[in-house]
Amino acid sequence: MKNNTLTFFYNNMTMIMMNLEDSVGLIADFENWSQKEDKQIEKLKTLSKESNLSSTLFVVTSREMNYGLWNAQNIIKKAEQNNIDYVIFYHTNAMMNQMTDEALFKNIEDFLSIRKMIVTKDYIDSNYSKFSTKFIEDNWKENSIVIDSITTNDLEQNLNLLKESNFKEFEKINGLSYKFDARVSEGKKLGRTIGFPTINLITEERIVLKDGVYACEVYIDHLKETFLGAGCYWKNELNQDVFEIFLIDFDQEIYGWKVSVKPLEKLRENIKVNGLDKLKELLANDVRQTLKYKI
Repeated sequence: MKNNTLTFFYNNMTMIMMNLEDSVGLIADFENWSQKEDKQIEKLKTLSKESNLSSTLFVVTSREMNYGLWNAQNIIKKAEQNNIDYVIFYHTNAMMNQMTDEALFKNIEDFLSIRKMIVTKDYIDSNYSKFSTKFIEDNWKENSIVIDSITTNDLEQNLNLLKESNFKEFEKINGLSYKFDARVSEGKKLGRTIGFPTINLITEERIVLKDGVYACEVYIDHLKETFLGAGCYWKNELNQDVFEIFLIDFDQEIYGWKVSVKPLEKLRENIKVNGLDKLKELLANDVRQTLKYKI
């Protein structure tokens, strides 16, 4: 067994044999990891030890952006805290719809060496509905382990903390900060004309935050650097939910780049203004409030 958690972002289109140690896998809603998943992981660790196999979290994902509690970075951290051997982010794609169930199973079982799979009763994955309790039972057969799912209230409590922008309490309870990942989209570039150029993060689904203006830290993956920013979550003229952020002391174009956003504090509600001068005044005050987080 290994001492460190190893992470793989796997696309079955590559058809690459990973040469991993044989393992017991657990498929679950890790984007909304709660005490329910903690109990399932206890089962995973027990079974992997009894079977003399490694342990794997099998995380199905169809996108880079997370709409629940945890982004990929935090899922990995939680896996490390639980001494899990592997985390596999299994990216779905349209071509998978043309694969037979047997071919999909063989890709996971052979290429990723997941010899046994744990799943709860009545499980259906929110990213790819083919991954279900039935799929696991039909394909892993005697090597499928179907367990009862418990009900806990901590997920709802965590979601409420984020909706109320109580980020400090969320971190205190969970030991991790809330973050969401996204790629930068091109906007109307109005901010440039008033001295506040922004990056635009379109959320195709609602993230757990309410509309408003937030002080936040933004980690730019390509640069391996973190910047302070004042971000506004709002609905634009195209009826898109967008998190628009002015990055302080930053002047590069980063269209298409991946970022991770950590909200620090909700500064205010969104305000409809008349005129660019009033907008500039509001944004300047947002920046002043955000700068108190500067190290």
